[in-house]
Amino acid sequence: MEVRNEKGQYAKGHQGKPKGARNKITSEQKERVEKVLSLLDETLEEDIEKMRSKERVELWASLQEFIRPKLQRMNVDIAPQEDKITKITFEVIKGN
Repeated sequence: MEVRNEKGQYAKGHQGKPKGARNKITSEQKERVEKVLSLLDETLEEDIEKMRSKERVELWASLQEFIRPKLQRMNVDIAPQEDKITKITFEVIKGN
């Protein structure tokens, strides 16, 4: 009896992997990555302090994507409509 049909689906009586089962290779790779990250954590602050200003700015910009949406991903309607404010004036006042 075939395990899969012509569409690649499991035949009756064959459930495939149990729900929640982990792939062995994926688990091993995850452990390796976690080990590398723990090694990097020990020197990360020192490494950042050694970076040039331009490198720090580039790192900052690349990390922003993980916590803030990119501008092109935001949906903003800036077209003026009749019932909306069409002019805003700012006055700069010099302080003491």
